[in-house]
Amino acid sequence: MSNPKVQAVFFDIDGTLLGLKSKAIPDSTLEALALLKMQGIKIIVSTGRSYEHAQFLASYGFDGFITFNGSYCVDNVGKPFFRHTIDIDDIRLLHNHLHTIDNFPVGVMTTEGSFISDITDDVTAIFKLLKLEVPRPQPFADALETEVLQLNLFIDEDKEAHLINKVLKNCESSRWCPEFIDVNARGISKQIGMEQFFARFGLSAARTMAFGDGGNDIQMLRTAGIGVAMANAGDNVKAVADYVTDTTEDHGIWNALKHYGVI
Repeated sequence: MSNPKVQAVFFDIDGTLLGLKSKAIPDSTLEALALLKMQGIKIIVSTGRSYEHAQFLASYGFDGFITFNGSYCVDNVGKPFFRHTIDIDDIRLLHNHLHTIDNFPVGVMTTEGSFISDITDDVTAIFKLLKLEVPRPQPFADALETEVLQLNLFIDEDKEAHLINKVLKNCESSRWCPEFIDVNARGISKQIGMEQFFARFGLSAARTMAFGDGGNDIQMLRTAGIGVAMANAGDNVKAVADYVTDTTEDHGIWNALKHYGVI
């Protein structure tokens, strides 16, 4: 029997809709999405990816997309209705850091598309693992001439702490992949993206569910009325969840929706 309280369900992509091992959406998840749609429950993607790398999901009937961790929200026909860019002063400071102190690959997501400052073996390996096309190589200096929605810094945790505290002072970071961090304007998170859809569809946060597995999903799981962590999530993610389900390949989304009587 369906749960009449749930108005919308938000889904992360990597490790949630797509299995970490299979890189595919299980049939059980596709059936669950169809059942949610049949009940009039909104289904919304919430990802650190760009819309370009998420729009393959549009054919499954999603009602919208939170992309770049809340920096860029798009409706069901691909029309953006919210965006928030990184302060140009932070871009200048990072450019100076890369030029004079420590150079490492930086992915740059702009309102016009994405590029990366350097393609190393690590960069190639992670994009192959995610089954994504490596962005075009382009000097980081080009970021000074455009609006930047998100950065991907290929650095370890020690460098992350220094850069966020000393260089990217108007930004904050999240990590859903060991090899790099997502950097967004301070205050931007998937929660902010959710709030855009709350207003757009007249949703109550208490009447939503969210599924995720990464550090960038923590705010989303806290915001939703029911936050579900996948079995492959880190302990910090599981700690904020209301429920921990199975992995994607083991029908985690289906099982959690059944557990709460939503489908």
